[in-house]
Amino acid sequence: MNDDEDESFAWLDSHRKEELDGKGYLLNEGVPCKDWFPEGLIFDLSKERGSKLTDSIPNTFALLVVSARLKGLLEKETPQGTIEFLPVRLRTPRKKVLDAPYFIANVLGTVACMDVKKSDFTMGRIIKDQVQHFRRLVLQEEKIPKNAKIFRLAERSRLILIREDLGQTIVDEDCTGMIFQELEDYGSEFRERAGT
Repeated sequence: MNDDEDESFAWLDSHRKEELDGKGYLLNEGVPCKDWFPEGLIFDLSKERGSKLTDSIPNTFALLVVSARLKGLLEKETPQGTIEFLPVRLRTPRKKVLDAPYFIANVLGTVACMDVKKSDFTMGRIIKDQVQHFRRLVLQEEKIPKNAKIFRLAERSRLILIREDLGQTIVDEDCTGMIFQELEDYGSEFRERAGT
């Protein structure tokens, strides 16, 4: 499902948020952020993209920015304490702050379940304990908790994995703006470049 490639969809502006006081990286690490997260944070929508609001607003920050409807679905479908919801507002390129409530769905915790022998990856040069990119990702399913429907991969905490049944529920509820990629296809763009 490649919903986020619809050109009519609104995207977050790709400029970093100064209001995060240099702590924005924590939103990709699976740690609670509500104690420092600024109240009334506003994200600008990109003027280079469409204007149609979706249930998940695509962005280049690896943040899961969700509508109240998708928030409710995630709360219902995932174990309590799995996701911290941080309220944000959206502002159009014409500087109008929208009434519709949105939230950063901060998936808490990480699961170390990458099969190092079967996966093909490059480790980061700066953050040395994180994978920079995958050419092939294989998981050790026995290491994934049975009730985990959505989680961050410990070896690349920016990557949020969703169990197929939760992904199907999101699709069945006609939520828009998300991209789901089969695990077998993840990293294929790097395989093609490497000729493997």
